[in-house]
Amino acid sequence: MKKQLSEIERNQTVRRSIIELLSGKELSAREISAAIGIREKEVFDHLTHIEKSLQARKQRLVIIPAQCLSCDYVFTDRQRLSKPGRCPRCKHEHLADPLYQIL
Repeated sequence: MKKQLSEIERNQTVRRSIIELLSGKELSAREISAAIGIREKEVFDHLTHIEKSLQARKQRLVIIPAQCLSCDYVFTDRQRLSKPGRCPRCKHEHLADPLYQIL
């Protein structure tokens, strides 16, 4: 039981840190993970929870979509928060990371 509580507290602290980082500033998942010291994959899980909790505060998580650096395709219809693997138009894998911000 004690281990579960500390994990919950840790997640809350990480999420608060992410919220503070993203308030008024655009950052990629890689930048968030470097600033907080967690794996990049963990950032996406936390962002999902943060997105839901912000609704109660009348705030929102704004996502600036990923973009192909070869053909300028913008992933506007993407629902997932993570970076796509490759461009559906030109099939290149050189993509700009999506950016996140809290408004």
